[in-house]
Amino acid sequence: MNPKQTLNAIFPPFSEGPREKPRDMLFIAHEKPNFMTSIVTASQHVLIILMLTVYVVFLGQEIGLSGAQLRSFVSIEIVVVGLVTLLQSLKTRFSSGHLVVHAPNLMSIAALGAVVVNFGIDAAAGAYIFSAIIIIFFARFLPKLQKLFPPEVTGILLVLLGLTLIRAGAVGFTGFKNGEISWISFLIAAATLGTIVIISVWTSEKIRMFALGFGLVTGICLAAMFGVFGTEQIKTITSQPFIAQPFEGYSLPRPTLVFGAILPLLIIEIISAVGSIGKGIAVDKLNNAKWRRSDLSMIGRLVMCQGLGVLLNGLTGTPSTVMNSANIGLAHSTGVAARRVGVVAGIVFIIAAFLPMLSSFITVIPRPVMGAIIIYTASFLIVAGMQMILSRMINNRRMFMIGISITVGAAIILMPELTSTAPAYLKPILSSGLTMGFLIAIILNLIFRIGISQTDEISITGPEESSKAARFLEDCGIAWGARGDVISRAGGSVVEALEALHQGKLINGPVTLKATFDEYMIVLSLNYPGQAASFAKSKSFNLKNLMEDDVGMEALDAAMSSISSRLINSLADEVSCDESGDHANLRLQFTH
Repeated sequence: MNPKQTLNAIFPPFSEGPREKPRDMLFIAHEKPNFMTSIVTASQHVLIILMLTVYVVFLGQEIGLSGAQLRSFVSIEIVVVGLVTLLQSLKTRFSSGHLVVHAPNLMSIAALGAVVVNFGIDAAAGAYIFSAIIIIFFARFLPKLQKLFPPEVTGILLVLLGLTLIRAGAVGFTGFKNGEISWISFLIAAATLGTIVIISVWTSEKIRMFALGFGLVTGICLAAMFGVFGTEQIKTITSQPFIAQPFEGYSLPRPTLVFGAILPLLIIEIISAVGSIGKGIAVDKLNNAKWRRSDLSMIGRLVMCQGLGVLLNGLTGTPSTVMNSANIGLAHSTGVAARRVGVVAGIVFIIAAFLPMLSSFITVIPRPVMGAIIIYTASFLIVAGMQMILSRMINNRRMFMIGISITVGAAIILMPELTSTAPAYLKPILSSGLTMGFLIAIILNLIFRIGISQTDEISITGPEESSKAARFLEDCGIAWGARGDVISRAGGSVVEALEALHQGKLINGPVTLKATFDEYMIVLSLNYPGQAASFAKSKSFNLKNLMEDDVGMEALDAAMSSISSRLINSLADEVSCDESGDHANLRLQFTH
């Protein structure tokens, strides 16, 4: 095998299949909007991400950066965001070829501060580089790890991340110092948080994406009224040159490998990569009206590119980036998902990084405003985590796994003295409530899987037992921890299919219903003696004609068959039926 063949085997060349543009989209991946459309749309994407750089400022302050170093820290992060966004939008063997906009990874930011404080920036950089190598070379195999990180486990991580942010957020929110609260800080922070909440709750989806920006403006204006933001901050901004290189005053890290630093960041980056699989599927669906299954080649390239981004973060000592869900929503709301927009957005990010006035403005945001944003983020992470946990059907096994993991993690976060006497070589892990809670969640999830088969079947003897199939699937869903909405669709489609088969007199005996589950899909197989049915998507029928007095039974049967076919195809993601000898097999597939 020559080098090119080896390269193609490890990193397959870029490829994409045919697509049909959805009705609500103006431009999909391969299409080319004009220059003005590209600039306007790209600017919206950039604005969303620039608002999120306040978290980078918070991290920089937490690890002791200030002045020129903090400005460069923020600017370099923007450069990395731009480079990864640009690369993701190109047609290469290392990128998705889609409009995929990256943003600072909030999960990573929450953990990175603790890693830097305990082990230093060099160890954190080494951990990122190690994580990047793992992600890049195992991008195609990461979907198999999804069993280790079901939504309830990832939800636990988000809840614990939210808990770790509360202290810093509360101090900034209240201006707490020397046992006293600053009511001015509290008022500024409350107004900031109130604005974000109001915009998030009572405005349209398009405006909602900029809730953080509105909160920032409100908080800064109020801070200016109370003298918290004034001439000193403005002088800091205006004293900067119009253009400057982003590395000014910043020392690049010298990456080192420290186990205690690697573990928490590696876990978070793997979870982020696995999470990007779902986001990649959403992007794929957005660009194809006839989407039926995931483009695994594209997903692999997307994750690989994310790994390259983590590598850049390791080399520069900045927090990792991840594709941002809000930008997927923006692409859908604007109807523009062209990769050209991603290219323009990446270039705009890089240009912005060379504007020190912009980064200076971000670094002088008043602490009460930052405190409000951190409290908002903590609240969001906790609730988002709870939503992920409750998205699955919960039995006693999962209840104990969730409860024990969160309790252990929260206990260490709230009472750090619990691990003060731990051995030095174990203290980095044991003293982290985030790491301990999450590791316990993974271990308990694997233990509680023991004794649960991912495949089950029942026999259905007649049409009167159709409801038995729905109850069977509900029991399976609880045991598997499947999503309730998917189980509901599966149950409805099976009941409808059984009734249609019996009505069409295609069944000559008992039906064996076999259900198989993994983290990606639920597959139902109905094997029965008889003839195969055709549940192909049928054309619409004229309801008015069916109301005529002289309509025959054949027309009515055809109409009922059409209704059944439409219903089954609307509930299931894939439907197929075949015959073998005197038996037929109906296969229903549901994306999970």
